Amino acid sequence: MQADICRRQPSRWLGPSLCACLLLLQLPGAEGAQAKRTGDPQMREAVRQAFRLAHPNANVDQLALSERQDLADEFSRIAEKAARPVRFYSVSDIDSSSDDGSLWVVLSGDSALGSDELYSFESSDDAEQSAQKFDRLMSHLGVSIRAEMTTSLARFFLECCVRAVPAETITREEELHHSIERFYIQIYGDVWRGLQAGSEWSEGYKKAAVQLTPTSFVQGNAWRVTVARLVLSFGMHPQLQEWDIAVSPNGAVRVLAVQSIFPKEDRWLSYAFRSDVDPRLH
Repeated sequence: MQADICRRQPSRWLGPSLCACLLLLQLPGAEGAQAKRTGDPQMREAVRQAFRLAHPNANVDQLALSERQDLADEFSRIAEKAARPVRFYSVSDIDSSSDDGSLWVVLSGDSALGSDELYSFESSDDAEQSAQKFDRLMSHLGVSIRAEMTTSLARFFLECCVRAVPAETITREEELHHSIERFYIQIYGDVWRGLQAGSEWSEGYKKAAVQLTPTSFVQGNAWRVTVARLVLSFGMHPQLQEWDIAVSPNGAVRVLAVQSIFPKEDRWLSYAFRSDVDPRLH
């Protein structure tokens, strides 16, 4: 069960997700308003409890929760005229060096709805589920998206809300090569071998003549956006995908198609010793 779009309801309908939302409603009015400006511990604790209710077997004491002001700033740059304040929180294992856990979004209750709302985006969600949650979030924010921001919104959706596998959206060759080299070095734990594997991947990529630059054009009442995304799954070679996404002026998104563009097929990594690599460098 996920704490997704919680609202005030009659007591007989209270479920775990809604109970987590009610924790947010317990903030005193004046203190709550100040908390939303300074990073309220009660707000953070409410998100933590919502995670506990959504994942009853999780050890919440081993979770790291951090407010993502960078995401809030990026979203405010992309979207105009949001009707309600919004805050983003990352929840991940305390020992994890990555941000591949879950993302929780809190909408302020300063509206006619009368309550705060929580939205969760987790690795258990597929692209369609994530898009549905994102659309509901956008509808309650009441945003307006300009044509020049459609690609940025598509990237924001992928980076924040599509979390089934570790991945990065890519728009430039420099980004791609740095991500590839970093991935292989981390996987092999060996700079030389990592650089060699990255070079071999890049050679194959050049031959494939892939287009990285995002595209956007009007189609009906929405924009059709294509974005390149690099999937970095453990045990697999990096795979570049093309995501075809429809973006509406109100911020709603719809994933139209996903295709692998290089390599076309999944490829498992080999950890066997390579005879053509200088053993002195291992």
